[in-house]
Amino acid sequence: MKKIISITILIILLTAINTTAQTCKNETNNNEDEWMGYLRIEGKDNTVWEGTITTGPTTVTAKNHDTGIDEEHTIDFPSPLGALDKASKQAGFTCIVEYWPSYSAFLITEINDDSDWWHYWVDYNIQMDCVGTYELNSEDKEILIGYYEDWYAHPLKISVDKTEIKKDEEITITVTDETDTPLEGATVKINSNTETTGNDGTVTVTLSEKGTYSVYAESDDYIRSEKIDVKVKAKNKIKTLDLLIIFPILKTFLKYF
Repeated sequence: MKKIISITILIILLTAINTTAQTCKNETNNNEDEWMGYLRIEGKDNTVWEGTITTGPTTVTAKNHDTGIDEEHTIDFPSPLGALDKASKQAGFTCIVEYWPSYSAFLITEINDDSDWWHYWVDYNIQMDCVGTYELNSEDKEILIGYYEDWYAHPLKISVDKTEIKKDEEITITVTDETDTPLEGATVKINSNTETTGNDGTVTVTLSEKGTYSVYAESDDYIRSEKIDVKVKAKNKIKTLDLLIIFPILKTFLKYF
């Protein structure tokens, strides 16, 4: 009951803010029919899906909160819900949406068995529109949909100073929250290895084996970060070989002088 009351209060607030926000947006938006950008969906225990997606006006199926009946709803503009719906159909993961008619609001209730606690951001900014009423525009680059079991959720961001290095070379990894505030104590995953950030949100590591390393961050109170690939190449070993080849040639050449 407490959860239902909280959801109701949240939807009332979103609906009130949405009326003003949508009016302002309609004054500046060019009514673009299609949006292309990056969508990342972070579940409770793993990344559900990520990739580039193109979306436009969408018809989605949502369960009516009052009647429990599935209904079709047409969204006349590109929206995060439209992007999610298209990704779920392309990739085959489950996605259940609920529609609250009293507030004209959509809620994501389940993705791949993770239920209820879904949040979304556009370019790491939390939006006051619900997932089905925010109108994506050309300035929006990335949608993040993340699972966290609380009303207040914060995503992690990660960066590296180099994405291509040679064996035994160092890289510095930085972890922040969505406001770019450094995060101490975040767990950094580097393939199967783990490191922990210091008080400045960074950790420096040496990678000694060649290959491609997937680097991302997690923390108990945050939604995991994006993944960055770091390529490690073998060291240049041709110097000794060069000497073995060049020295005899040089020695022979010098005999003629």
